[in-house]
Amino acid sequence: MGFAAVRSDVLSPRLAVSRRGLRADEAAGFLTALDARVLHVDSAGYVVLSAFRSKVSGGRYALFSRNGSGVAVNLEYLIQMAAAAELLVAHGVAGTDICFEQGEFDAVVEDGGVPVLAMEAKARVQGTDGLLELLNSMLRLGANPQASVKGIHWRKYAALLDMTAQGPVVLWLVADGARWAFDASMAAGTLRLMPRTTVSRHQAVPTLPVLEPHPRTIT
Repeated sequence: MGFAAVRSDVLSPRLAVSRRGLRADEAAGFLTALDARVLHVDSAGYVVLSAFRSKVSGGRYALFSRNGSGVAVNLEYLIQMAAAAELLVAHGVAGTDICFEQGEFDAVVEDGGVPVLAMEAKARVQGTDGLLELLNSMLRLGANPQASVKGIHWRKYAALLDMTAQGPVVLWLVADGARWAFDASMAAGTLRLMPRTTVSRHQAVPTLPVLEPHPRTIT
């Protein structure tokens, strides 16, 4: 109701049901961040990240968007903010070291100005904009830098490769029900990813997610 009241183009406060649904992990993570006072949501559904370093253009995000004449929840913001808060609440990363929406990634953790972790969050694991597709693209580019992938996947790969030029980086891929952590390093000018159990350091290597055995060309 508050969002509809401040947006003249939103004619109804009716909440549209997303075809992807609203799942327990993303919802619980967002509520945990609220309880921990990592986030603040105003009466119109605009979110201020009170514990992180926000991007230069500003730190206010719309939890809702117009959907037809009504309102929809921006699901990807839920998991992005929940995951960034998880770094602070569950993994002990200082909020001042977490840069939300920096460069090509949803969050980057810096230590003395040097990137040590890059986080990318997707609403879902599967699908055309899912986490598995991004991981698949990164692994393919690591094996063959000329592989055909989506432009946005190439940009993320290139940005992560640039980060590893300064030293090893943890890549943390997050979606509802998924937390995949990798040690990212540069080897012979390409990106090398080695799986790990968590974003904390000195962890044993887990099993990789199952990828397509013969991945189709992504354009």
